[in-house]
Amino acid sequence: MDVIFWNSPPDGDFFSRYIGPYKLAHWIRKHGIESQVIDFIIKLSEEQLYQITKKFINEDTLVLGISTTFLTMKSNQFPVHILNTVNRLKSEYPKLKIVLGGYGSDHLNMNGRVDAVIMSYTNPVEDIFLEYVNHYKLGTPLPFGQLQSSLREEHKKFTRARMMYNTARNPKYNIEEDDFKWSPRDCILDRESLPLDVSRGCIFKCRFCQYPHLGKNKYDYVRRMEHIKEELINNYNNFNTTNYMILDDTFNDTEFKMQAFNDMVASLPFKINYTAYLRADLIDRFPNTAYLLKDSGLWGAFFGLESLHPYASNLVGKAWSGKQAKEKIPNLVHNIWNSEIPITSSFIVGLPKETKQDLWDTVNWWEQNDLHSIAFHKLGIVNVNATRRYSVFSEFDLNLEKYGFRFEEKIWVNETWNEDDALAFSTQIQRHALSNNKMTIWNLGNLLALGYTKEQLMTILIKDFDMPSIRELNRARYEEYFLKLSQL
Repeated sequence: MDVIFWNSPPDGDFFSRYIGPYKLAHWIRKHGIESQVIDFIIKLSEEQLYQITKKFINEDTLVLGISTTFLTMKSNQFPVHILNTVNRLKSEYPKLKIVLGGYGSDHLNMNGRVDAVIMSYTNPVEDIFLEYVNHYKLGTPLPFGQLQSSLREEHKKFTRARMMYNTARNPKYNIEEDDFKWSPRDCILDRESLPLDVSRGCIFKCRFCQYPHLGKNKYDYVRRMEHIKEELINNYNNFNTTNYMILDDTFNDTEFKMQAFNDMVASLPFKINYTAYLRADLIDRFPNTAYLLKDSGLWGAFFGLESLHPYASNLVGKAWSGKQAKEKIPNLVHNIWNSEIPITSSFIVGLPKETKQDLWDTVNWWEQNDLHSIAFHKLGIVNVNATRRYSVFSEFDLNLEKYGFRFEEKIWVNETWNEDDALAFSTQIQRHALSNNKMTIWNLGNLLALGYTKEQLMTILIKDFDMPSIRELNRARYEEYFLKLSQL
């Protein structure tokens, strides 16, 4: 096997895949490079991970690619069993290149074992990774990159320089022509809820956002609908899959895209359900899209409302939330969508001028209008002068004082909050909300696959789910996946 990918979602109760390595595997296979994704590695012991990797590795294996996006989410460092397994493999196969990819991988330390980082916020990583592998397989030039000579202060265990490759010499990948399909080697389970790429990037630039590919043009980075249709039909025929998590940063960014997606879904010989990140203000601006979304199978909307406070919502770049969300969201959910589509509304704790009482009022509004589930998160701001963790910074990060922030010691401060208070209160208010919270929309597809009905998932509170049974059912799915993998 030329390339092996390690992948994993965060360690949790639900069986769900991150698509990044699978997209890379599909792309390089099209160019004659053999690859295998080993997923859910957080669920394996050191010996299990070593043995299952040994099944696919040999003296000719070129690269072990490690997806870091969710694997290191909780602690910003690699689990010990993964570090130990890398050491064993590197000792046994000294020519093997250890390559990191995914959001934040440029700062992660692996005790000097990392040979390269593949990362770009402006160029498709498909091209960069392909050129990197072909350098060792065919002797072609490496992609363009830069030398990383150190990490941030607290991670100076880094013992040697490594390269971060971020630009392809001869780009080939075009997302419009992305014909991705899941491979039999991916070991998809029956009725599995799968992630779905429709487009990349976001047309907005919210001031708190640290994600890449912001501010794209409206019609950039969208796959052709015929390719998406072929993918959906392939999944239905091979895995009985009808449930999806659409990954677009803003799925409903244009009315044209919603109409095209709806027309494509209407041409399928089966119906689908999907969850997606949506902008409620765009639904309000283009009312027809509310019906297009419902008709095309929307069954789970994530609204990043951020704040219902007039000043705070305007500050982050979502003024509509502070002006109209209180009225328009309940009307959308209960009147236009007939209370048939669950939503998760997300809010930020720590914005200037928005007080604790304002946030309690937000909870009361959510409870009184029966709006399914709610999430509160501490505002994240990075001190750009004191960290090398990130390659992309938000508008808030780059212009602290302009927006009323400053750093004192290691925490951010504004006229209403400091970072420690925001963290404590976000934990407190979320704990309170859990008493009336239903399941977040991202877990709904998984629960449908486990046998729950839509009616149950619209009404059962999180606290009333039989979580031990759910964990056991998902544990069985992990075991089924690893069994299929071992039989390849």
